[in-house]
Amino acid sequence: MKYAKVVLKMSRFLPLKRWDKQIMPEKKYSTKGRTLSALLIMLFGGILMVVLVVSFNKNIEKKEPVVKKEIRQIKSVKTKVTPEKPKPKQKPRPKKAQPKAPLPNLDSSLAGIAMDIPEFQTDNIAGDANKLLEDIVQDTIMNENTVDVKPSIVSRPPLEYPEDAAKNGIKGYVVINILIGKDGNVEIAKVLESQPTGIFDQAALDAVYSWRFSPARYKGKPVKMWAKQKIRFQ
Repeated sequence: MKYAKVVLKMSRFLPLKRWDKQIMPEKKYSTKGRTLSALLIMLFGGILMVVLVVSFNKNIEKKEPVVKKEIRQIKSVKTKVTPEKPKPKQKPRPKKAQPKAPLPNLDSSLAGIAMDIPEFQTDNIAGDANKLLEDIVQDTIMNENTVDVKPSIVSRPPLEYPEDAAKNGIKGYVVINILIGKDGNVEIAKVLESQPTGIFDQAALDAVYSWRFSPARYKGKPVKMWAKQKIRFQ
């Protein structure tokens, strides 16, 4: 409607033929120009996109071989390291065990001394031989099977019953190996067996060390002797 009014107003001042020639062609020319410019812009944009995509693909293709070459160079640097074989250790040579000297036996010692004395000198050294035998016997520890007289108890104080065992009513025994000296005193005492274990051991050892004996005798002389004693706690 506005366009029609404008046409009517201008028709008053211009002739009809001049108005058709001047106004209408300009309208047609401006529409075609716009369409053509739009097509050119679209064409130029499409060409630009194609150029960018092609150049981008070329850059990627150029970079890939370079990366592969670097990887190959890194692999070629690696070298295999062969570990050194450990040297075999020399085994120490076993030492030869020296034979131990046999323990002296009382019977063999006495027999050897008697055999080494010549017959023609028997009367002259009889006293020295007897003295030597006495010295050997005195330094030898005997047992109840080798002495002439066994030891006997002279004094024996009463046993002290452990308090814990007495409260709980525990009973038992202790077997002790005793070394009785030439003076009748107990020199060494060792627990061989106890039942129950560890309850009466110390009380039995304390009691044994307070005992006094008359010593064992061999050939009329006091000697040391091992004796076994069983002490009961009831």
